[in-house]
Amino acid sequence: MLSQQQSNLISTALLILAGLFVILLSGCTQQEETKAPAPRARPTGKGEVQTQAKQEIDPATVVAVIETEKGNMEFEFFAADAPQTSKNFIKNAKLGYYKDEPFKRVEELLIQAESRFVDDTMPIEQNDKTPKRGIVAMAKEEGATVSHAAAFFICKDTLVLDSDYTIFGNLISGFDVLDSIERNDRIINITIRDK
Repeated sequence: MLSQQQSNLISTALLILAGLFVILLSGCTQQEETKAPAPRARPTGKGEVQTQAKQEIDPATVVAVIETEKGNMEFEFFAADAPQTSKNFIKNAKLGYYKDEPFKRVEELLIQAESRFVDDTMPIEQNDKTPKRGIVAMAKEEGATVSHAAAFFICKDTLVLDSDYTIFGNLISGFDVLDSIERNDRIINITIRDK
């Protein structure tokens, strides 16, 4: 009789566990169904389809606005000549990585800023652009084969550089601001706007 009771207890316990398992599984299934639906493809008007979740900004269609304490500088991207660098800069700007960063290097020929939040490198995208007044380029160590993804400079005048620099933009306004920047002047923010 004692073994009959033990057998009944075990059977009851197994039934309870099986019931709990079924309840748990049905709860998980309901959670999966109530999650947000996957982004739907939408037409772009040009016969192409683009997903709402991953709309990559085309550097050819935007301008970067460097807001400083002394005014704004705007530059366009050399999207065809430095696509990876342009997209990476746009991503970092949109994430606010240059917000409140100082110009750490100000010389007769250039000004340079960098983000303390970015710690990666980019492959150098060589092109035939000349490092002259208004040119925007990624910084790098002398002799390095990669650019610092965090640091960029703007030429105040023509520079003599080796060809291992990624030149990815050109200032289109704010040359007076460029000339007025002093060491430790701050970038308020860098925003990206349509051309």
